[in-house]
Amino acid sequence: MKKLQSFLSKIHKDKLLHFFYGTLIGIPLVAFTNPLVALFGISIIAIGKELYDDLSGIGTIDVYDVIFTIIPTVLILVSKYI
Repeated sequence: MKKLQSFLSKIHKDKLLHFFYGTLIGIPLVAFTNPLVALFGISIIAIGKELYDDLSGIGTIDVYDVIFTIIPTVLILVSKYI
């Protein structure tokens, strides 16, 4: 358990927020669309968010933010179809 806590404490808060919001967006996408639409939708949302941050000057494009946003949808899809 301590190893898990140590690992989780090293993940930046920003990445955890991307994972959290990716989960909130991914659940209805998986529930109400087919898998390809869900993956395409969450990918467009994640990339769009990073582009918005970069163009508005709030932040820069971070590939890991996109990945942490998409991962929950992939995990939900895997759990649904296995």
